[in-house]
Amino acid sequence: MKRAAVACTIRCAPWRATQERTNSSVVNTMVSKAQTLQKRATSELNEAMYQRYASEPVGLGRLDFKDFKYFVEETGVAEFTDDSLHQLFNNIDKDSNGTIDKAEFLSWWPQVSHKYLESTSPMAAYDILVAEKEVRPDPSQRRALKEFQRVHNQIVKHLERVAAAEEKQGFFSSLFAAAPVERSFSDIRGLYVCGGVGCGKSFLMDLFYDKISLKRKKRVHFNSFMLDMHLRMHNIKKKDPSIDVIKAAAREITKDVDLLCFDEFQITDIGDAMIVRRLFTALYDNGLVMVATSNRRPDDLYEGGLNRHIFLPFIKLLKKYNVTHEMASGTDYRTESVRLADTTYVTPLTAQSEKKIMDIVKKLVCGKPLEPSSVKVFGRDVPVRGAANGVAVFTFDDVCKMPMSTADYGAIAKNFHTIVVTGIPAMTLNDRTEARRFIYLVDELYENKCNFLCTAAVLPDALFSGKGIEGLASIDLESADAFGITNAADTALFTGSDEVFAFGRAVSRLNEMQSREYLLEPHRKHGLAPEVKSWVESLEA
Repeated sequence: MKRAAVACTIRCAPWRATQERTNSSVVNTMVSKAQTLQKRATSELNEAMYQRYASEPVGLGRLDFKDFKYFVEETGVAEFTDDSLHQLFNNIDKDSNGTIDKAEFLSWWPQVSHKYLESTSPMAAYDILVAEKEVRPDPSQRRALKEFQRVHNQIVKHLERVAAAEEKQGFFSSLFAAAPVERSFSDIRGLYVCGGVGCGKSFLMDLFYDKISLKRKKRVHFNSFMLDMHLRMHNIKKKDPSIDVIKAAAREITKDVDLLCFDEFQITDIGDAMIVRRLFTALYDNGLVMVATSNRRPDDLYEGGLNRHIFLPFIKLLKKYNVTHEMASGTDYRTESVRLADTTYVTPLTAQSEKKIMDIVKKLVCGKPLEPSSVKVFGRDVPVRGAANGVAVFTFDDVCKMPMSTADYGAIAKNFHTIVVTGIPAMTLNDRTEARRFIYLVDELYENKCNFLCTAAVLPDALFSGKGIEGLASIDLESADAFGITNAADTALFTGSDEVFAFGRAVSRLNEMQSREYLLEPHRKHGLAPEVKSWVESLEA
């Protein structure tokens, strides 16, 4: 299967199989793609461009001036004023009937299309992938991509203004004392994209993040970011107990970062919920631009959480500084991957199932014995039941019943290319602590491109149910009393509603992680192990 390309290494899998992810194995340069398309005189792409803009926003089947202006603004193929754009429109409109037909468009567009195809535009990257049939055109993705393109264009224009001001200042500074150039991005509204699992949010983020010509940028999973923030604040507090640790931590971030891109923006922890308003107020005050993807609308964040009234001002802040775009959740592209049925995810929990998984492990470790090991996390050891040749083996109790954090799971995922977990049970609301840990584990394995082998009681779709509230443990009821909650069944902390919601993402990822395409992706740190490659290629799809 042909692979898609983008300008530098990004983090997702084969795009035809799934438009949610991309990875280094599919990387070439977008410029070479553009040159290839130009050499082949891609009439298909040219006609597609015409049809798209001839039908929106006006919908005449021809380009009138409003359509044309919209087209030029979005593709960025010409700098213009209204007068110069009218002149360009009239030059293309040979028959002077006030519209541009297909023949007139195609006599002009190929002369300038290289400016679009070779640009840093995420929209161009998407159009090239569609033209190359690496991805299917998806109206929902394209609508969302227009918002990514807006942020991209505003950042590019800001950088151009700063560069011009610095050049001008450089000339006059030798003659006069000049005021410093304003570099803050505070006039740019960010973007919050929400939608169902597998609809392509992260795929679009890949295109945006990869193509934006900004050095001071960072992309991070939101859970990892908040973990880092708590650690920063702790260290700052140790050095100076009198300092405002939230503002100090925000200054540390914005000292090196102007654009912060978050995957999986979600608030489930009360500790996070209580500080995000002050933290993001400080970040925005320092000129930061945020772009985020989430499975939840802003208004649904931390829904039913303890002391949510304290959290609510953050939602207003989020909406003030970011445009919210909701993607229609139609196709879950992760489910289109061809799964290797009952190979890496084996049910039910029997001795035969465990033997099947461990037979695979023997191939991957090349006969080496599994020995107890550990991974260092913030100076302490996280135990590993058995490890050899880049493979780590755990039981469900090891990783989900012990007090482990996202940092622990991240360290495990970074240190091993294949993780094995045996004995995964079906979970209910009474197991929400274990369920939440399992979700964090799956997130970290997925983000680091770890292979995941497991034995489970049931298939992913049935792993977690919303039943069990009638069986609230006594400790939950005692906690509810301590917090003054009269009806624990209405509170997310006790009902597990966040886990029910987040488990949808985990199920989608678990299904994709069973695919041949995913298994052949290079691990983010260790690459594609020869033993893994040999084993996967020996399997029948």
